[in-house]
Amino acid sequence: MINPNGDEFMNDDPLAASMRSSEEQGSEETPGRLRQAADKVSNYAGDAWEQTRERASLARERTEFFLRENPVPTVIGALALGVAIGLAIRYSSSSAEKEVEVKSPLGNLDLSILSLPFLWPFFKSVRRKYEDAADVVGDQVDRMKKVDVDRYVKPLRKKWKSWAN
Repeated sequence: MINPNGDEFMNDDPLAASMRSSEEQGSEETPGRLRQAADKVSNYAGDAWEQTRERASLARERTEFFLRENPVPTVIGALALGVAIGLAIRYSSSSAEKEVEVKSPLGNLDLSILSLPFLWPFFKSVRRKYEDAADVVGDQVDRMKKVDVDRYVKPLRKKWKSWAN
C-alpha cells in the first residue's frame, strides 16, 4: 500500500521490526528499491494533488470574481440553462409516454342517464329558489317605481342653483 504522507510505521515500531522473518532481513535490496520507488510515486502523487488543489482554488476564485462582477449575465445564463434542461427533459420523456385508452366492455353506452334520478331533486330545489328570488326582485322593482324622486332631488336642485348664481 502506498503511504501518501511518507511515514514509515515499521521504522517507528520496534516490535514490528523484530517480527520480520530472517528471509526478509536477508534480501534487503529488493524491498529497499521497492520502497524508494513507492516513495517517489507517493511524492509525485502528492505534488500532483497539490497542483490540482491550487488550480481548483484559483479557478474557484476567478469564477467567484466573475460572478460578483457580472450578476445579470449569470442570472440570464442560469435561466437559459434551466429552460434548456426543462425542454430537453420534456421532449425526451414525452415520446416515451403513450396514452393508454381504456375501453369499457359496454362500448359507447352513455351512462349519464343514470345520474338524472339523483340530480332531479337538486334541479327542483334550484328552480324553486330561482322563482322565490325572482319574486323578491320583482317586488323591489315595483316598490322602486313608486318612489317619488322629485321629493329627494328638488332640495338638491335648489342648493345647486343658489351656488351656481
